[in-house]
Amino acid sequence: MSFSRLALRLAAIEALCPAILLATPGAKFPTLAGPRIYDSRIDAIESLSGQDRGQPIVVVYTETTKSSPYTGGTHRPNEHFVDLVIEALIAIGGTITVQNADGEPEEVGTVETPVTDRQHEAMLDVHEGLIRRVFDRSAAVESARLFFRVAMEVREIDSEPLRDADKTTRLAQRTIRFSCKIKADAWPSPSLSPTAPTGLERLPAPLSTVAAALPAGSSGRALCATAATMIPDADGLVPLSGFDFYAGIGREPAADDFDIHAVVPTAAP
Repeated sequence: MSFSRLALRLAAIEALCPAILLATPGAKFPTLAGPRIYDSRIDAIESLSGQDRGQPIVVVYTETTKSSPYTGGTHRPNEHFVDLVIEALIAIGGTITVQNADGEPEEVGTVETPVTDRQHEAMLDVHEGLIRRVFDRSAAVESARLFFRVAMEVREIDSEPLRDADKTTRLAQRTIRFSCKIKADAWPSPSLSPTAPTGLERLPAPLSTVAAALPAGSSGRALCATAATMIPDADGLVPLSGFDFYAGIGREPAADDFDIHAVVPTAAP
């Protein structure tokens, strides 16, 4: 399931920020965040340092994974669910002081979430609405087609505001949680071929599907290529050499008393 989780996250990022648009001047992105879509962490954004009101950004995570039998079943996990978590926030640039290895302090860039107000809340509402539209199958957003090749359906959506550490001040950020039913990892079938799969073919579906659909040179495809190199070769099938078929009626067949005997022509004697 972990490969499917990675597939879901990469497909979600592609839906929110199509890689092909990153090299297209003046491109229109599906959400207010534009190209400011981040995978699993917020990077320091130098371009925000001069923004008084802040800019919308998105951080994509995959969190809880659950597998269970079909309704009424008692074994075998047939249905698989992953929580796709979208952090939607209005961000401003800031600095924090860190201590270097030599003990000297150094200021580094960071991203801060400001206290919310009427304008920030309105922007967050629009920001969230456009994110929800991307992951709404009925909206038919073109960039989300790959996402729905991994996510079979979205069962539930939760949205919660963020407050400060004292739980008294509301900040300009919301956590949107999509409970997605996804496809299970499906490994390539063992092959009788003398050569093992190479490159992206080593990946299980649906990650292999996502990897093949991502543009060459994109960071997502490069990540998949790296993951493929970490997978050890699988054992292939044992070649079939032949079979014996016994159809004796009223007698016990002996070891060499078979009615039909077939040998695979390509098998070694």
